[in-house]
Amino acid sequence: MHRVGIIANPARPVVAGLIPELVRLVTSRSGKPTLAADLAASASEAVARGECVVVDSDERAVEGVDWVIAIGGDGTLLKTARLVGASGTPILGVNSGKLGFMMQTTPGDLGDALGRVFDGRYTLDKRLVLEGRIANDVFSALNDIVIDKGAICRVIELGIYINDEYVNDVMADGLIVSTPTGSTAYSLAAGGPILAPDMEAIVVSPICPHTLSNRAMVLAARDRIRIEVRADHPDLLLTVDGQENVVIQPGSTVELYRADHTIHLIRFTDRSFYDVLRTKLKWGER
Repeated sequence: MHRVGIIANPARPVVAGLIPELVRLVTSRSGKPTLAADLAASASEAVARGECVVVDSDERAVEGVDWVIAIGGDGTLLKTARLVGASGTPILGVNSGKLGFMMQTTPGDLGDALGRVFDGRYTLDKRLVLEGRIANDVFSALNDIVIDKGAICRVIELGIYINDEYVNDVMADGLIVSTPTGSTAYSLAAGGPILAPDMEAIVVSPICPHTLSNRAMVLAARDRIRIEVRADHPDLLLTVDGQENVVIQPGSTVELYRADHTIHLIRFTDRSFYDVLRTKLKWGER
């Protein structure tokens, strides 16, 4: 029996309407859905029949399952990636949001997608994860880690070192350090390049640099990055995957490097990364 975790935002109307059908589809293939109590309220009949495992949090909904369904946009998938962490549990993204670069299917195609997964007709994309450290605090990101000037409308100075070699001082609104997965997110908006998701690389993109010669850099995944924060005002922000904010102070040192684990995304072979780019970025349209 497959144990299938389900992660979604129960406040979204589309989610409330989708959960009963999703539970039915999973149980019809002898699967056992596991979901948090607030999400299970949308499938009360299935819960009453004992067809679901109801737990008290999303953290517990991904424990001990064979794979996880994340329903929403890229933010929901990023949250799910943080929940599964280094466990290697595969994630199937179902796009009910707007852009959904990382999502593999839609609510309308959910029956077919679940059938493929239950039958083993899929591949796993093993996505590079970025790790950051400030003193004894460690953070992991599937998309990016961003150093931002915070609420003060003033550029900040950041010293960049790679493998302990000084590279440059950047005067900018901030700095984005992204994985190949995150290259289509904030880094892209800041003028960074698009990387194929299976590349072994890390992108460093300044945000609105004061000097036009300060451009995005593509580094090897094995490189270790050190950022020295030389701003003269407090309450700068370090943001992890757009979901966790950490206040950092002038004089702080941020170390960034490839994590030891990867995140596994379920993929179907009939839809390539370039299909996604054409669709999401509307390439080729006139």
